[in-house]
Amino acid sequence: MLKKNAFPFYFRLAFFLRGTSLRSAIIAAVFFGLIGSAIILIPYNISSIDTNAHKRQLEDHQRLTNILAVIQSEPLWQITPDIARISSDVVYSDPRIATIDVFSLPDHKKFLTLSRKEQQKGPFSTIVHTIKHDEKVIGIVELTMADDLLIEEERTAFIRYAITAIFSLIIAVILILLVLQQRLVVPIRRLMKESERLSNGELTNPIVFNRSDEIGHLADTMEATRQALARTFSELEIKNNQLTDYSNTLESKVKLRTSELETALKNINHVHQELTRIERMASLGSMVAGVAHELNTPIGNCLLVASTLEAEVLKFTELFTVGNVRRSELDKFMQCANESSTLLLRGLHQAAHLVGDFKQVAVDQSSAQRRQFDLHTMMIELTSLLMPGLSKTPYILIIDIPTNIEMDSFPGPLGQVFTNLITNSVTHGFNERDYGNMRITAELVGHNVKMTFTDDGYGIPPEILHRIYEPFFTTRFGRGGSGLGLSITYNIVTNVLGGEILATSAQNQGCKFVITLPLVTPIMDEANAPSTLNFAI
Repeated sequence: MLKKNAFPFYFRLAFFLRGTSLRSAIIAAVFFGLIGSAIILIPYNISSIDTNAHKRQLEDHQRLTNILAVIQSEPLWQITPDIARISSDVVYSDPRIATIDVFSLPDHKKFLTLSRKEQQKGPFSTIVHTIKHDEKVIGIVELTMADDLLIEEERTAFIRYAITAIFSLIIAVILILLVLQQRLVVPIRRLMKESERLSNGELTNPIVFNRSDEIGHLADTMEATRQALARTFSELEIKNNQLTDYSNTLESKVKLRTSELETALKNINHVHQELTRIERMASLGSMVAGVAHELNTPIGNCLLVASTLEAEVLKFTELFTVGNVRRSELDKFMQCANESSTLLLRGLHQAAHLVGDFKQVAVDQSSAQRRQFDLHTMMIELTSLLMPGLSKTPYILIIDIPTNIEMDSFPGPLGQVFTNLITNSVTHGFNERDYGNMRITAELVGHNVKMTFTDDGYGIPPEILHRIYEPFFTTRFGRGGSGLGLSITYNIVTNVLGGEILATSAQNQGCKFVITLPLVTPIMDEANAPSTLNFAI
């Protein structure tokens, strides 16, 4: 229990002393120091008193038992109980003795019993000793001693020791406080007044302490500080006058330079936004082309089925008009119509699914709206629009995301992040290689989702890994690389989605991007909110 409460008590005491005066702190330190010493020493002394008292009582008990065995030898041999009783009074007169029992051997018959045990409180202890006559054991004696007098003696000793310790503590505290008051507290108060004068700028009066101890050295140091401050203030006044003249000249120059810098910064931001818009439009155009290509297949199939169905309808109408419709012709027409409708519905459903995915992604990307969505569904919708472009390459994209991750975030900017990573792997990681694999995984980590994008491409050289998020940095400048893809990705992850992105790679061992995002994106102010211009694909 002492170890458990020691540190909290220490911190409470330190907190108390921090807000008190030096005098109170010294009193508390002295008091608690002496109390602490007493707390440590008192139990030790009490334990020593108790140990010594029990040791003395045990020695007395053994000594009295030995005496009793000697004086009972002859009466027991002569079988004279009266003499035995009289001789036992020497030992029995000790008020600590509770009972004396003497037994003869070998019949173990009780020879003598003296007892006043009912008059004592105990606890009791018994020592047994053999009785010999001419080296022959003729009996045993049992001597029982009570400890109540020992306990009373220990209590008295403890009270006496406690009173002595308390008076010693009081005298020590008084003497220490008197010395500290004269040698420390009073001089420190004077130093405080001198320090207040220095803080108020009163630097004309010298600080003089005629002492050679630490307080005197501190006073000498304060006097040196006063002189140094006086010189410094004089020099500062001169410098301030000079700076005032300089500031009047520099103010106009600073305004001019600031205006020029603001104009340059606006131009840089305009160029950055324009390049971002161009890259976004290029990516969006590629996506639209891929979706159009994918829609061409189901719509073309629907046109073919519709043309076939139209021919069958015309043929059946002609037979119906002349009244030459047979049952087999009717069954054949119904079967054709049924199959055609099934094929039409299948193709139209496929086209509607593609249009729906494109519509959802297009809405997310064009408006950057915040909404609740299932991460798995959102990534499937995104990849379904990217697959037409990937299907023309030998590269494989694997989505391994569980279906139970619900997010409240911006699906549009999140989709652009992975579109940029996929494009970066295809363009730079594989670099027209005839094979390549990409994988996107996700897992819940507390209130965050950890998404990982990996590829097995050529990797990123170590000497440029730390520069991949720099705007306009690219290894394919002039060959389709703008240097904005990963820069935009980093800004979206950290500024829009409130997450972190970490890239690791080694030469010819692929690259890995670990993106940690909160399930609920922090609310941003209007200045930092994602916009259509900056973050749509």
